[in-house]
Amino acid sequence: MPRYLVTFVYRLLDFRFAELDAILDMLCLDPAAVYAPSPPEIRLNNYSHLFVDLPSEAVAVEIQQRAVLVESVLELWGEGRTYEELDASLLSLSDDVLAPYMRPKMTWSLMVAGSGKTLSMAAQDTARYRVLASIPFPGPIQLKQPQETFWLIDHVANDTDPTPDHLYFGRAITSRASRGRERVGKGDLKRRAYLGPTSLDNELALLMASFAQIRPGSMVLDPFVGTGSILVACTQFGAFCVGTDIDIRVLRGKEEGRNVYANFTQYGLRYPELVRSDNALYAGHFRQVALYDAIVCDPPYGIRAGARRSGSRREQVRPVPAHLRADHIPQTRPYPMRDVLDDLLQVASTALRAGGRLVYLLPCEVGPEAGPEEGVVPTHEALDLVCVHEQKLNSKLVRKMVVMQKGEGTGDRGREGEEGGREGEGPRVKRQHIVRE
Repeated sequence: MPRYLVTFVYRLLDFRFAELDAILDMLCLDPAAVYAPSPPEIRLNNYSHLFVDLPSEAVAVEIQQRAVLVESVLELWGEGRTYEELDASLLSLSDDVLAPYMRPKMTWSLMVAGSGKTLSMAAQDTARYRVLASIPFPGPIQLKQPQETFWLIDHVANDTDPTPDHLYFGRAITSRASRGRERVGKGDLKRRAYLGPTSLDNELALLMASFAQIRPGSMVLDPFVGTGSILVACTQFGAFCVGTDIDIRVLRGKEEGRNVYANFTQYGLRYPELVRSDNALYAGHFRQVALYDAIVCDPPYGIRAGARRSGSRREQVRPVPAHLRADHIPQTRPYPMRDVLDDLLQVASTALRAGGRLVYLLPCEVGPEAGPEEGVVPTHEALDLVCVHEQKLNSKLVRKMVVMQKGEGTGDRGREGEEGGREGEGPRVKRQHIVRE
């Protein structure tokens, strides 16, 4: 069975292995079994590569075309701590492995990459000659769209020592670039038709879609849709999307042709269903059925735009005259972050199907000035916590990506036996402290 080497881009380091876990689980593969060839220190030290056992090359192609943080997947042909060891490894390859790639008319290219260091053009050329002395491909070299692409990776573990810690040589399982990376570049916010101050970074939105295990036909809800960044990402994976937001101005847009739908038109994507709705009143707006495969959102947390919910700030609310109700936009009042999350989990407990996932972002202050509530992730008895990963924004603020999954057979659990709700608004979900390192 061939071994494969997964290489990662140097971005969002704390998310790279977790994204691969989610994709493997979506493909019905056990991550522990897939990672068996990799020493534990590779994951602990956050290396840029990972050895994996995969059942077929088709699975390797699926991973490369789906993952956002995977740069390439290589069929590993040889490795060694020195070029001498690498040469010996390559010379031991069987004819069965080499024969399909020794065709005189097969076009090919050999790429050289440094992991943990930068290689000069001269160093890359020297490395190519060393490898080609062991495997002299007879076909013509073609740098653009060759039939086969081979990679030599020069990995350095110690930043202060440029001597190779390990050398890897392998065949790229597909010559085309990773679809995940193509999606990141294509959806860059700098070129997007409709933006707002809280539009989510495209790379992070795609990553959230992977954590939510979005696939063709998935039903997805974003209850804080804003300008639709998350739904743009989910729709690219074939999802049917519904977005709600309390701010009708964001949904309508500034002018004709500049609204949420403009982003979907720009990329040739299926339109989502958009509804002006208050997530705090979800039970009064929508049927209480387990409809969605995933809820993916970036709740408003008050840094760029504060959260709002329906209701007047006055104790005595003046009735709206009947002749004005057609165009009336209800008043809103501040919506504390704690209540935003409690309502979100309550909605997820009823709107998600069994096995469906909730993925959301949670900002937290760090350092000595952080309050006692910082680092607290709410829990719900109908939802299992899958993982929590952090992205450092600055010295005082991190953003957590929280992934939860509705348990099998929970039904509408979570509407009974909960504790301490807001007055007149039902029960509150329980809370759990996540210990910060």
